[in-house]
Amino acid sequence: MLDLRSKQKLIDLLYKSGAISFPKAKNPESLPYEIRLQYLTSQPKILHFTAKLLWSAIKKETFDLVAGPYTDIPLATTISLEYNWPMIFIRGERKDHGMGKLIEGNYSTDQKVVVVDEEIRDPADTLQLLGRLEGSGLTIVAMYVLIDRGLGSIKLIRDKGFKCEALINLNDIFVRLFETGKISPSQLTQAKLYFERKRTPSYI
Repeated sequence: MLDLRSKQKLIDLLYKSGAISFPKAKNPESLPYEIRLQYLTSQPKILHFTAKLLWSAIKKETFDLVAGPYTDIPLATTISLEYNWPMIFIRGERKDHGMGKLIEGNYSTDQKVVVVDEEIRDPADTLQLLGRLEGSGLTIVAMYVLIDRGLGSIKLIRDKGFKCEALINLNDIFVRLFETGKISPSQLTQAKLYFERKRTPSYI
């Protein structure tokens, strides 16, 4: 979806910001890499660049609104403000006060929506959020995420009939950081072994 140069620049920026790190392993079972995409909120330049890359993908779709989950409002907001596109966001639960709406923003039924998020942490939660959009009369055109961790989450969303794409995946990250000397051969091996252990048969 992205050209190689854009992927490399994005990975370099994420690594520089601390959103991607490879801490020293305390034992063989330690997590060899950490991805903290919430760091983007404190990195406006990187957030802006990420939004630019996402927009380059989603602008090819035909849609009326950008939607962001309540857990990732900054990314959707950046796209909305930068490209002057109407935005709504999806709540995780109803508020105890006000109108108790699950979808916040100005919209009408039969409008088309593109959902943007940093990643799919829990497919069940994501499907619930998508269901709230459809339950409100909106049509989901596609979902675009920043990172695919390769554990089958995107496939599960696709299997439910939704278009779902990611800008980069873990292999892109591993290869770029190794090629630029950010991680050693042993770190690369450890990361790949950990990834294979995390994969489950239901995701393959």
